[in-house]
Parts: sequence; C-alpha cells; structure tokens
Amino acid sequence: MNSNKISRQVEEYLNYKHSLGFKLVHEEYVLRNFVAQTLAVGYTGSLTCDIVLDWIVSGLKSDKTMGRKLEVIRPFSKYISALDPEAEVIPSKLFQNVHARPKPYIYTESEAITLMDACDSLYSPDGIRIRSVKCILGLLWSTGMRPSEPVNLKLCDIDFEKQIIVVRETKFAKERLLPVTSFFIQKIIIYKDWIERGIGKMDPDEQLFRTTAGKPMTERSLAYAFKTVRNTIYAVPKGYPNVRLYDFRHTFACNTILKWLETGQDANALLYTLSTFLGHSKIQDTYWYLSATQDLLNHACSRYEEKFGGVDID
Repeated sequence: MNSNKISRQVEEYLNYKHSLGFKLVHEEYVLRNFVAQTLAVGYTGSLTCDIVLDWIVSGLKSDKTMGRKLEVIRPFSKYISALDPEAEVIPSKLFQNVHARPKPYIYTESEAITLMDACDSLYSPDGIRIRSVKCILGLLWSTGMRPSEPVNLKLCDIDFEKQIIVVRETKFAKERLLPVTSFFIQKIIIYKDWIERGIGKMDPDEQLFRTTAGKPMTERSLAYAFKTVRNTIYAVPKGYPNVRLYDFRHTFACNTILKWLETGQDANALLYTLSTFLGHSKIQDTYWYLSATQDLLNHACSRYEEKFGGVDID
C-alpha cells in the first residue's frame, strides 16, 4: 500500500473531479508536482500549511506563479479536510491575485487585416501554415472564440448548410453553437478544398486546421506564429508592449456591446445572449466588458445622461 497519504488523497480527489466531468489538465499537473515534492522529502503525514508553503516557494518563482499553485492546492485542501480531520485548509490571499485582468487591446478592423496580411511572411514551405493562421485569425475576429477553440475544431463540427459551428473543446467542457455568416462559411470551404488538394481528403473527425506538411495545428504553434507577426501593429504608444491572441475575443465582445449602445439597444438585457455566445460560465465575466475600455465607458455615461440628465455632485 502507498504509504504517502497525500499521494493517495490526490488520486482520490482527481478521480472524484474527473467523475464530475472536469478535465483538470493544469490542476492534475500541479497536484502531481506537489505529490512529487512530498515524496522527495519523505513526508507521509496529512496536508499542512507548512508542507504546502515549502512546496509553493520552492524554485524561487514569482508571486504570480506561487499564486497559481495556491489556487490549485486550496480547493484540494478544502475537499480533503472534510475527510481527514488532521488535514489543514490552506488560507487564501497569500500571494497576488493571479486573475487580475489585463487591460484588453481592442483591434481596429484595419489592424486585424494587417495581422492577417502579415501571415504571408511566416515560414511555410507548402503554404499550409500561412493559410491556416490567416483563417484562424479571421475566425477569432468574427466569432470571439477562445484561441484554443479553433485549434481543436474538427471538420464534423461545422454544419455548412445551417452555417453553424459546434464548439466542443471548451474551457468549461460545455458545447455551444456559433452561427457564422455565409461569407465565412465560404472562406472555410475554400480553405478546406485548398488543403485537401495538398494532403488528400480530410476525415470528418480530424482537426480542420493544419500546419506544415499537414500536421495538426496546436495552441503552441498558433501562439508562436502570432508572436512572429504581432509587431506589425505598433501598440506601444497606447500602452501595450505586446498584443495578444486573446485580445481578438475582447475586441469581438467590446465591439458587439458598442454596436448595441450606438444603436440605442438595451445592452444589459442583451448581455445574457453575448454571455452564452462567448461560452462564459458566469454573467459577471461578460459584464466586465462594459468597463473594459474607455469607449464603452463613454457611451454608457452618454446613454445615462440622455436618459436621466446631468447630475451635480457636491
């Protein structure tokens, strides 16, 4: 029998969470790293704050990295303390908030086009990488998908007749349907036909987007390609040393809300629709976009003044 109590408890916790449908890829990696630390020092007792802190600060990492470790270990400590009376619940807020939201960069349409055009400069001996990254950037711009979602998209996830994309590999393991325009469906058909001329007919259950030699595109290869082209737009004067793939998602959300405000629609009422479209688990995550950019704040204030008039504050 395994003499390491924490090792057994971690396995029990992971099995329990997996049974509920959680994937826990990052969490499993972190927890197994913690178990490896307890094995390395020969610790066989219950979970304590001391053993956790020794592990968290090992390696002289940043507060943010240590905060991420804490973020994973704390739910485990709460679960296991209910089963093991000697286990301690790890306190929160020992390190900085790892979920402090960075201010999003909102792309203009011309900047999005510039980034897509810049993909022509990517190293791509057979041209597949160029076409794939271009198509993915266009999909991020027009749908607000998370960067990981188009990478995991399969051919069978696209209903060409109904013009709907089924997003399956999501952050919260929940499917959602994304309606897309006929223009974009046509772009995907053109991309698919071009790829198949080079690598042969694609299986419906295979990934749609490929890179050099027809290999499946990965999140890492997409991120690297974007890192290569992102400096074609100069965002430093606006306070952004580096723009991000995720900023396409922010741009889509903010542009959608901005359009509602400009056309006099009730953005608050429509946020539930946007929340579903984006795949948010909490409506609060969607409300955040209302205060994410100065344009949205200005429009919201203008709408308030139009409805209620100016208010003098002493």
